[in-house]
Amino acid sequence: MRYTAAMIVERLPNVMALPTEQKQLLAEELLNQVVLEKEKDPALLDLLRKRLSEHEAEPENGVRWEELRDRLLKRRHG
Repeated sequence: MRYTAAMIVERLPNVMALPTEQKQLLAEELLNQVVLEKEKDPALLDLLRKRLSEHEAEPENGVRWEELRDRLLKRRHG
């Protein structure tokens, strides 16, 4: 069975009750774990390194999490 984001959140209601700062830390920790698990995929690591390098070179071109989240939610809910 393939899980959607909504299904996972429904199974972990305490996550949504966390303060925003803790949710952000959790998201970062989960992403770091995914990267470690995907280490065997050189293409993914190359892409992550490229994006990090681009961000470090021009951080002002990045998008804040809140803005990205709002865009995604708007797209998801029409």
